[in-house]
Amino acid sequence: MDYLILLRGINVGGNHRVPMADLRGYLTAAGFGHVRSYINSGNLFISSDLPQETCAAVVNQLLADHFTFPIACQVLARPDFMADLALAPTWWGADPLLRHNALFKLPGYEADFDDWLRAGVTADYDQVLLTPNVIFWTSTLKVHFSRSFYSKIAGTPFYKQTSARNYNTTIKLKQLLEASHD
Repeated sequence: MDYLILLRGINVGGNHRVPMADLRGYLTAAGFGHVRSYINSGNLFISSDLPQETCAAVVNQLLADHFTFPIACQVLARPDFMADLALAPTWWGADPLLRHNALFKLPGYEADFDDWLRAGVTADYDQVLLTPNVIFWTSTLKVHFSRSFYSKIAGTPFYKQTSARNYNTTIKLKQLLEASHD
């Protein structure tokens, strides 16, 4: 099975430095196959015959063993990731003048946040679609950004239980996950 690992809050502004080459080495040493990474923000690909829950446990233990700060992560099986992306709305990514993000729900994501999100979204400035693992979100980019609900979520308990990727990165992750290992 192919898996996508999404790490939250690493290598941002020089904080929580996680060298991808080191992490690829740790994952390989742990027995994962076809270990690859994409950009420096915590996007990794692995293959394993282990179930998703076991892979996630191994990855979390590996992160705890090698880094002195907590790193939240989500390990998604390829079919789950692809199923969520197949649900992406047509408006997500369509307008280059808007901000398009995918917020991946981390383990422990509280279902009550879905209701909180629906209640807070400003219809004039935000569009949101919730799937089992991903929240597709389009908001204003620069004009009236401060009026969008997206501009207000940083630092909230909700935001801390998600790991955000922009549209281009999300689509690239899909392409890499679809690509052959050869």
